[in-house]
Amino acid sequence: MSVRRELDSGFFRVRLIVLVVGGVTAAVLALGVSALLAFDRAVAPELENRTRLIGAIVRGEIQQAVELGIPVDAIAGLDRHLGETLGRFGEVERIAVRSMAGELLAEAARGGAAGESRFTPAPADVLAVARGSFVLPVLAGNELVGDIVIEVNSRFVQTRLRDIFLDVLVVALVASVIAVELVFALAHGTVGRPFDRVLRLLREQREGIFAHVVGGGGLGGLGRAAARFSDHALDLARRLATLPAATRAGLVARAGIRVDADGPRLLRLSDVADIRLALFLFSVGTEVATAFLPLYARDAGRPPWLSSELAAALPLLVYLLAIAIMSPFAGALARRFGPRRLFVGVLAPAAVTLLGMGLSTSVVGITAWRAGLALCYALGTIACQEYALRAAAGAGRAAPIGVSVTVIFGGVFCGSALGGLLAERFGFAVAFAAGAVTVLAAALPALLSMRGEAGDAVAPAPAPAAVAVRRGWGRLAVLLLAVAVPANATTAIVVWYLSPLLLAELGSGPAEIARVVMLYYLVVMLVGGTASQLADHRVGPLPLVVGGALVSAAALLHLSTRVDFWGTVLMLVLLGIGHAMLRAPMHALALRIGGADGGALSALRLGERIGALLGLLVSAVLLGDTGIAGTIAAVGWTVLCGALVCATVESIAGVGGRRARER
Repeated sequence: MSVRRELDSGFFRVRLIVLVVGGVTAAVLALGVSALLAFDRAVAPELENRTRLIGAIVRGEIQQAVELGIPVDAIAGLDRHLGETLGRFGEVERIAVRSMAGELLAEAARGGAAGESRFTPAPADVLAVARGSFVLPVLAGNELVGDIVIEVNSRFVQTRLRDIFLDVLVVALVASVIAVELVFALAHGTVGRPFDRVLRLLREQREGIFAHVVGGGGLGGLGRAAARFSDHALDLARRLATLPAATRAGLVARAGIRVDADGPRLLRLSDVADIRLALFLFSVGTEVATAFLPLYARDAGRPPWLSSELAAALPLLVYLLAIAIMSPFAGALARRFGPRRLFVGVLAPAAVTLLGMGLSTSVVGITAWRAGLALCYALGTIACQEYALRAAAGAGRAAPIGVSVTVIFGGVFCGSALGGLLAERFGFAVAFAAGAVTVLAAALPALLSMRGEAGDAVAPAPAPAAVAVRRGWGRLAVLLLAVAVPANATTAIVVWYLSPLLLAELGSGPAEIARVVMLYYLVVMLVGGTASQLADHRVGPLPLVVGGALVSAAALLHLSTRVDFWGTVLMLVLLGIGHAMLRAPMHALALRIGGADGGALSALRLGERIGALLGLLVSAVLLGDTGIAGTIAAVGWTVLCGALVCATVESIAGVGGRRARER
């Protein structure tokens, strides 16, 4: 296997991901557990001292009433006072006042494991803080009239330390994903691209073409080989330039070589991997609000006529509307100005819109800035997708789409996780500011990597989209309405809108919501590449599209049987698997049905956005009547019916095609 094939192989990617993720995660886990255990043992005595001090304060208040002549069993409002004290001090588990006979006079206690993280490790005694109790006497003069029992809340420190540990683990996963993308970019830039250039020069010069040179040929032997081949072309061009034009033309014709009159040009090759790092950083920055945007919009100022449900969904609705409006034109703009120039041009406006969202205090302002971000997002992602499709011309159709989808979802995974963490620890404005900085950072890899010919503008040509769509308009319409629209609507309705609201109702904060939602993107990122390879080579796109839709339907319908925290986690994981199976194969199937000229892809993009917009609008309006679980179940039945319709239509079309070929 050649070096280039080794870099492109799935085995290389799997090894790289396992090594990077395993190494970073193992190191963070080991250091995190040891640090938590040491810190927890150190803080346990301080927690006990603070609890004893709280008990002394409570005893002092009761003692004052007793000294005024009020019997301890006649103090009015004692239960309410103990409850208020318990609410102010989270480190106390239970406060009780007893008489001398042991009779319980008043009590306030925490029920169950309130506030405990659902991601807490199984053993309850992982950390050292144990439950302790203190008994403080209540005196009337020198007579003992009762006592106060204070119990330490052992979960107080454990829960907070475990939350910090989980946040560190999330950061480790995000760092692993970023490290994988950086290593891919490094391998592509130092080995893959130089190797391609050397092979191209070798092939051209073997055929008598001395029209190109390369700059920066790579490390070691690759650099020396590239410099040698470039010197051949430059030396030949200089020698021929000293000859008269007629002599030069005759010599070139007799030798069967080709040399440009103006000298060799710089070789500019394009590859799908050119977009990886730039698109990844762009996705990270633009998706920092994915996990908490409905909560952020719901709690912002809004007009009196706007309900909280619609306020939570309004930024998403306008976001999808803006993307739907821009999607049909983004491909044409990428061809007109060039994918590289268009992508770099939207980075600064995208950063400004993120800062505007962070500074807005009303749902109207948040929605307006979110609409601007949607326009930038549509232009940036479609520009990268156009670059990938042009760079992979002649190769499989699912591979370039799969790379862009995998990178986008990897960026969304990191962005949503980091955004939720920053929002809970430092506030929403800091999360949006971090996203703006990350978006601007995408300019550097875009300028360095997207320099191939696929990033240039192309001359306008008559668009044959209408003919392409007419050729298979019926099957394309079924694919769009039965699979593409429900799948995209599911992402908007369930992942972006309902899951954060459901988790918030179940008691999760922004950081925990981000940890759960990011599982969907993590699964899509891990499974998407394999699905693309299967669609291009072994299985074909149709089985993956139908199978992915069925898995998605099963995930959504599962929630109706278990509406709780872990049921939501399982739903998002299964939904991520289903969407990873169908997204890239669905685009490949659309290109197969409607032709590879781009018309089918544009129709698919537009239909996806409009369907998601309408689905989100309907779900937001009906949410008060159907409830979150009922809405998700309805979406699940829609996805299931669409999968069955698509499978039936494609099966009939396949039988008809075979009969036509037999004739």
